Amino acid sequence: MFLWRHLTLVLLITAHTYKAQKCHEFTDLNLAHAFIGTSPRVRLLLYTRHNDTCGDLLSHSDLAQHPQFNMSKPTTFIIHGYRPTGSPPLWLNITKMLLDREDINAIMVDWNYGAANLDYVKTVRNTYKVSDNITAFVQMMQDHGASLSSIHMIGVSLGAHIAGFVGANFNGSLGRITGLDAAGPLFNDKPP
Repeated sequence: MFLWRHLTLVLLITAHTYKAQKCHEFTDLNLAHAFIGTSPRVRLLLYTRHNDTCGDLLSHSDLAQHPQFNMSKPTTFIIHGYRPTGSPPLWLNITKMLLDREDINAIMVDWNYGAANLDYVKTVRNTYKVSDNITAFVQMMQDHGASLSSIHMIGVSLGAHIAGFVGANFNGSLGRITGLDAAGPLFNDKPP
């Protein structure tokens, strides 16, 4: 009987803890969104070693809401690119791989609203708005003690350009930018 009560109590505590922690996931849109077009909406999902599979939606205005976001640790932003079908990228597990290697703040930049659009030209225009959003967030981080040299931007496709725009907004002071398969259309044969 004692064992049964103990097990029941453990299950109740576990269920309560699970309910208290809400996992935020990458926005999953569909082809209909791409046909009608989407406007940029930037969501920043934080992953840490303590929470490597459950994203925590960061506030764009109040970092105090997120005590697990440690400004003394390096921060890596992962930025996806053009999503013409609206589906999440297949490589979202990159956050877990990064956290397995180093104790960092891994932030998945979800701008699927803005990237899911059959009008590629409009999506390219949206990259500037997304980079301004990320720039403001990095500035807020800096105001709370984060060092620009500890920030790494990893961008894929149009995300590579967003990372570059953010870097340019900080006059090249970010610690590192990694551009993977940078988008060519509307960027090839242009000056830096």
